[in-house]
Amino acid sequence: MIRTQGYRRPAALTLIAAVLLAGLSIAPAQADPEPGDNGKLVMVLDSSGSMKEPAGDGQTKIVAARTALTRVVNKLPEGAQVGLRVYGATVFKRSQPGACTDTQLTVPIGTGNRPQLLSAIAKYKPYGETPIGYSLQQAAKDLGPSGQRTIVLVSDGEATCAPEPCEVARSIAKQGIDLKIDVVGFRVGAKARSQLQCVAREGRGDYYDADSTIDLEAGLDRLSTRAFRPFRLSGTPVEGGPQQEGAPVLAPGLYSDKFGAEKVAKYYLVKRTIAGSTLRAGVSFRNPAGGSDVVESKTQLSTIEGDDCGWSYPHNYGSDEGLATGVASSWKETQDECATADQLVLTVSHGDKQLVATPFELRIDEEPPVSTTTGLPDEAEEPTWKSMPGSTPREIVPGSSFPDAPLLSPGSYKTTLMPGEVQLYKVKVDWGQRLQAQVSVPQLGAAMGKAFDGIRYLDVNLISPTGDEVYATFAKGAPGGAYKKVALTSRGTVHGVVSKEIRYLNRTGANSYNTGTSQPGEYYVLVSLSKKTQAPQPFAMPMTLTVGLQGTAGAGKPEYVDGAMPVSGDSVTPSATPTDEPSDKPSGDKTEAGGPVQDSGSSSSDDGTPVGLIAGLGGGGVLLALLGAWAVLRLRNKNAVATAHPASYPQPGPYPQPSGWQQHPNQPNHPNQPNYPNQGPPQNPQQGPAPR
Repeated sequence: MIRTQGYRRPAALTLIAAVLLAGLSIAPAQADPEPGDNGKLVMVLDSSGSMKEPAGDGQTKIVAARTALTRVVNKLPEGAQVGLRVYGATVFKRSQPGACTDTQLTVPIGTGNRPQLLSAIAKYKPYGETPIGYSLQQAAKDLGPSGQRTIVLVSDGEATCAPEPCEVARSIAKQGIDLKIDVVGFRVGAKARSQLQCVAREGRGDYYDADSTIDLEAGLDRLSTRAFRPFRLSGTPVEGGPQQEGAPVLAPGLYSDKFGAEKVAKYYLVKRTIAGSTLRAGVSFRNPAGGSDVVESKTQLSTIEGDDCGWSYPHNYGSDEGLATGVASSWKETQDECATADQLVLTVSHGDKQLVATPFELRIDEEPPVSTTTGLPDEAEEPTWKSMPGSTPREIVPGSSFPDAPLLSPGSYKTTLMPGEVQLYKVKVDWGQRLQAQVSVPQLGAAMGKAFDGIRYLDVNLISPTGDEVYATFAKGAPGGAYKKVALTSRGTVHGVVSKEIRYLNRTGANSYNTGTSQPGEYYVLVSLSKKTQAPQPFAMPMTLTVGLQGTAGAGKPEYVDGAMPVSGDSVTPSATPTDEPSDKPSGDKTEAGGPVQDSGSSSSDDGTPVGLIAGLGGGGVLLALLGAWAVLRLRNKNAVATAHPASYPQPGPYPQPSGWQQHPNQPNHPNQPNYPNQGPPQNPQQGPAPR
């Protein structure tokens, strides 16, 4: 959130609110938590005498903290498992008995305890000593021995009692990877900062410094909604077979699974429900920490006899711990078994030990054959950027994965972007339309510019409904140049990307930005900012995202054989054990190619929290934004089960070039613009039976 210098709420207000609600989301993970496990949080608050000191804006630290806590608690869902522990609240001097064990669980961890929390906060006053280490020991006991557990420590100084907090944090961390300690240092000196940073580091959490700068305040109001939000999967859990024989039979739908052992494939049988249709299988997953930027995984469709129908190496977005996606399509230029077989074999494989047991999402779409291609527009030409009218940006909470990406209508949106973060948004794009996305970053202030530390890379990309990379490589006039990734300094930038117009015959093209724009649906805008391991200080950079749709909706819409309609993976709910005779009837308006583009200017989260309400509410908007994290947590929890197949995996450097593929003569040799596609060879515009 961007604020003027005249609106200077104390950083602690935003900071404490941010980190408290951050703790309410589960710890970083690669998949959904177990059903019913939304995590437990205990807030450990400093009530020492130094909290009487000024907060920098005419208020005392204790007033700022009390105000923030009250607002946070009033926004908590009823199901939040929260407790409150206060230290230094009852014994005035260290020389008095009990001063170094002066910590009380004023509100036990539980749900539905909002009145008790508010009452305890109202009584929260500065008083005694700072027994941080002992308070942390007791907080770990409050949380119990299992589940996702978070301690949020808020302190304005160093410990004045034994035991040493850093040693305590190290001991607590041994209780399990699902327990972490996040720390807020509120206007602390160098010695206290060093001690508190050690607590966060040894406790596998994060340290946040509230120094009352406007840049830090603007950043921390967003950390709560995204920093600890896990990558999420959707879909019915299914387990791929170790071989083709006996593999589960899948109809079009959305599924989840896990990669198997290194270089061991998982197999599925994909059943056609429409004669002569094109089947597309999209796989997406979070690249594990420490994994390579080049993803050693392959998604392939083939006939029962083993003939190749289409393949893809997933593309990784956002570097380390980025989002990887890939799509295999059965559509081919000639009519063969790939177009006519009742079943195809889907193989998902990998050759990287880092991917073992990594959950992935599997989406299967089915598109009927067309009656004729006569009269359909030719493959779209390279697009030319069209200026988009400015508008007052609405505040938006971005998604961290496909299931929680907010649906945007054309317009401008403001948010913040953190180093290493991958943000996702979706936009409905119809036949005859093309998608434009522009990210604007203003010149950063001195404090944030220092945290920014030199040059970073901003990545803006477009992804198809099934997971193809579809930004147009040779677009003309795009702000910042035609590349998806640009160097970014503290001076800011304006950068735009654009897709080709959605046309049926785009499938004749050689690259994914052609083939991926051959069907309408919900396209994704992905934004990420590179992270520096040498500069781990968290910050949130303000940015504005503007999206627009150019062209005439519905233009060039094909007629499918016998009036059949496409079935997309997210428009059906497959059974946990797919039947041999899945329904070929589409459900919901998402199956209608060329249907209306929904205006989601007031779209809501899955639990009914209206994202649009955040805009224009000033400081209160911060707290509503914080609820975005809870909206994600309340998405359905799905167990993710998963796969793999030994194949020729891509190695660092160029991917293998499919037979018949030729590099565009004007394609630049740019480190951010690879000279290769990541999919199998181009295939034929006429699917299934010969056109009538």
